[in-house]
Amino acid sequence: MKTATENNYNWQGTAIRQGIIAGGTCVALFAGIYFLQREWVLSRGLWLGSGVIYLLAMWEAQKPVKGENIQAFIQPGFLVFVVANAIFYLYYHLLFAVFDPGLVDLQAQLLVAADKDPASASIPTIGGSFFSYVQSLIFGFVIAAITGAVLRQRQRK
Repeated sequence: MKTATENNYNWQGTAIRQGIIAGGTCVALFAGIYFLQREWVLSRGLWLGSGVIYLLAMWEAQKPVKGENIQAFIQPGFLVFVVANAIFYLYYHLLFAVFDPGLVDLQAQLLVAADKDPASASIPTIGGSFFSYVQSLIFGFVIAAITGAVLRQRQRK
């Protein structure tokens, strides 16, 4: 039996496409910022601001959904987040571990300048990057659920 989402459109294809676009856009944004001002890549503001890109892509994937089933609204948005963040975390791991390992030292210097413990600078490992990615999926699910609930509510009007 098909879900309400599958009856309306190919949500998997749309979500994967939107995820690739969002992930690629975030990678391009972070790469551009890296070449402009290397330490900005470590900025919490840039990280949070890039969430807008994810949110817009999730909205686009969830917008065509019709019906009352909240799961049908959440699935496309969450898949967008899963794909986009996988692309981004792969890039971010490669940036720290392969392309510019000096970013870890820069992060430690910035922590010292902010009177924080430089030992808390993250040293990228494959396991650590994967664990961070998996943890981020909780946030992605929450955002997909909120976006889905808003779209479902707007559809009822």
